[in-house]
Amino acid sequence: MSILRTLSVASILFALAHLVHAEQNEPASHPKVLDERLKIELFVEHPDLATPTGIDVDHQGRVWVIESNTHFPPEGYDRHPSDRILVMHDQNNDGKASVDEITTFADGLNFTMSIVVRPLWLDISPSEVSRDATRSASPDPRLAVFVATRNELLLLTDVDGDLKCDERTRLVHLETKGNYPHNGLAGIAFDALGWMYFGFGENLGEDYQIIGSDGVTLSGGGEGGNIYRCKPDGSELKQWATGFWNPHASCVDAFGRLFTVDNDADSRPPCRLLHIVPDGDYGYRFRLGRKGLHPFTSWNGEIPGTLPMVAGTGEAPSGILAYESDGLPEDYIGNLIVTSWGDHRIDRFRLKPKGASFESIAEPIVQGDENFRPVGIACAPDGSLYFSDWVLRDYKLHGKGRVWRVSGKEEPKYDYATTIEKLTAMSTAELLKLVDNPHLSIRRMAARELIEDEVK
Repeated sequence: MSILRTLSVASILFALAHLVHAEQNEPASHPKVLDERLKIELFVEHPDLATPTGIDVDHQGRVWVIESNTHFPPEGYDRHPSDRILVMHDQNNDGKASVDEITTFADGLNFTMSIVVRPLWLDISPSEVSRDATRSASPDPRLAVFVATRNELLLLTDVDGDLKCDERTRLVHLETKGNYPHNGLAGIAFDALGWMYFGFGENLGEDYQIIGSDGVTLSGGGEGGNIYRCKPDGSELKQWATGFWNPHASCVDAFGRLFTVDNDADSRPPCRLLHIVPDGDYGYRFRLGRKGLHPFTSWNGEIPGTLPMVAGTGEAPSGILAYESDGLPEDYIGNLIVTSWGDHRIDRFRLKPKGASFESIAEPIVQGDENFRPVGIACAPDGSLYFSDWVLRDYKLHGKGRVWRVSGKEEPKYDYATTIEKLTAMSTAELLKLVDNPHLSIRRMAARELIEDEVK
């Protein structure tokens, strides 16, 4: 009897192991949109892309994705030896990027988390912009590609327009013994004035120095994660807020308000959506225990002097954006859109005033199965959303990856790229018409041009 029981248990264990193995190797099923006004499409998938993290879309609609090849590679891992940035084109307008439409912009990166792509002229001061008094010159065609790795913020520049990185500049760097792949630097966001914000995780409590391009050095250790602000060239570095576990992604909305998604301490759910204010303290201290269960840990403003969350999010939120465009239904404008790696979904948050801040409740708009793991999210010029998908729950690299596109069933047509290219040649009257453009980036660029006219 004992032998039969042993065989039975062994058979069950074998069957379970087989099911788990099959599940892990089964392609992820198509995630579902929960708003009938939306649609979801697969843009690219493995083997053309593996384990993606950060994502952005430039003004010409090209999708920029970080392919992670250094985040816990298993023995015998045979993909590219370093992280790299891939640029994906849909040149034949079939809604997908094929392998011959994928360009490697940069490689040689390590533990790479976040990417933001901006026209280079946005980050040049008015006195440096080269154009004549009649505003007839075209803007600098080069792109500024800002990248956050665990230990560096980098500016990567394509000088000759071939979508290959020609210049690599270190803006900010981290010196520490901490080496866990995803609790260092991450989450780049820009405000309307060009200030750059980024997050720093709890770093397992290790001492650290974060050093700006002008030598400004901020030190610490054991206090938990922080958010910092600096100029786009890495100068004037300043700690902006503290008390996080891992502020993995941030965004700035149309009103200049900064929001962050913070992963939860190991044993302290939920993860948090936070409204960030200067010098704000959001309650977490690594030195009180990584699990966040100490009575002096404040997760929702319970302790005087700390600030509460706007809302709880899904598990492992990794991307956030403030939606200001016209590709989705009008009621999405002003909403925050957040990815949840652990709960396999995309949520929207409608902000409701509460005192000096806000409150909200997660409303799922995309739901997938166990093999749907959204990470980064970006808004395209046409107002659609692109998000990267890690696919499997494995922290170790596994060679799978996807990018999905969510859009309205009725898609508007707007020539965003042409507007950008003509912006610096527009008259004041033409720029004033763009101040109420549905695209936030267009409004910000038009406002900058109007300000530069006044400077002259």
